[in-house]
Amino acid sequence: MTDLCYDLLGDYALGYPNLARLDLAPDEFDLVWPKSIAFRPNMYLQSAGVEFRVHLVSQAPKGSWYPLSLGWHDFDCDYIDLIPDTTQERVQSGDVRILFYYHEGDHPGRIQTRLDSLCQKHDLPLTYLFVSANTSADQHSRCLYFPDHELFFRYVNRRQPTPTIVTDPRPYEFTVLNRTHKWWRASVMSDLHRHGLLSRSIWSYNTDCVIDDPWEDNPLSVLSDSLWHHHLQRFMASGSRHCDDLGEDLHNDHRSVNLSLYQSSYCHIVIETLFDVDQSEGAFLTEKTYKCIKFGQPFVIAGGPGSIAALRSAGYRVFDHVIDHGYDTIQDNNQRWQALREEITRLRSLDMHAWFESCWGDLVHNQERYAEPLLPSLQRLIRRLESN
Repeated sequence: MTDLCYDLLGDYALGYPNLARLDLAPDEFDLVWPKSIAFRPNMYLQSAGVEFRVHLVSQAPKGSWYPLSLGWHDFDCDYIDLIPDTTQERVQSGDVRILFYYHEGDHPGRIQTRLDSLCQKHDLPLTYLFVSANTSADQHSRCLYFPDHELFFRYVNRRQPTPTIVTDPRPYEFTVLNRTHKWWRASVMSDLHRHGLLSRSIWSYNTDCVIDDPWEDNPLSVLSDSLWHHHLQRFMASGSRHCDDLGEDLHNDHRSVNLSLYQSSYCHIVIETLFDVDQSEGAFLTEKTYKCIKFGQPFVIAGGPGSIAALRSAGYRVFDHVIDHGYDTIQDNNQRWQALREEITRLRSLDMHAWFESCWGDLVHNQERYAEPLLPSLQRLIRRLESN
């Protein structure tokens, strides 16, 4: 059984987030430095009926894990220095191990290097585990890949029923959704638009929802194609495009999803959160992909290399009999996008209704797999925590 330990329990039966400033409300953990948040796997384990134990650090049995769950990893922060001295002593003695948990897609190798240096600075053994939502985590000795968003979306959206998949004719070829502007997203959307690939699609692009995304961070070399760059500028100047009347808050509220966006077209072009995934050569899958699995829609993924491969490894079917996912193996960002665009072009030339009907068995399989109480990804995490 997995043992977890916390510096404070208080009114939190599952432990007050370690390192978090005291007396914060649950919706404030992710906003207040050092952005230490609740340990999400507690929710997943409870939902799956898996037993685990929670202790105060002072009472924790030998081998317990001390979770440090971060909403955002700050390379300038000395997380070890923030751990109470009494807890550091238990880590130093080998009684307690630190469990860093990160649901984002930042380069896990770079983070491991930083964590190693912090442990060495504070004379702590390198017995920690860094759990990351980046598939490349498994390439690093103290890291473990865990698709947090698979479990998180399933938990948050658990009250919305899984729909029965029907094969009635659909009015659109593709669904393509973009809630937040990023330059790489604008680049791929403008490229689809200039090639006429959105003409029979239901799609959105919100130019008003902007995050800190400098142009120079665009992983696609748009400037190498003057026509592409020109069309990108025209695409952005045309303003936002919406495909429903819901506001931004509801678009980001995963408890209830607009099913019509998944039932009005034959295929979903998933525009994931990251395309080059922090130069890690890994993939980062979020609710954008898992919505297609739950709501029964075939898909291709504009994201990091290995996105499709990660789903295959998890036991999902990715429609290999009707989709050429060769793009998923290409590391070069521009070449990967061009290969995906060519596959989208090919799909448009088919009888997409017959194509969708041929996907029915895979869609049902994916829904059943997704609904399993103990998903393989959760089983893998449990085995790793119990085997150390």
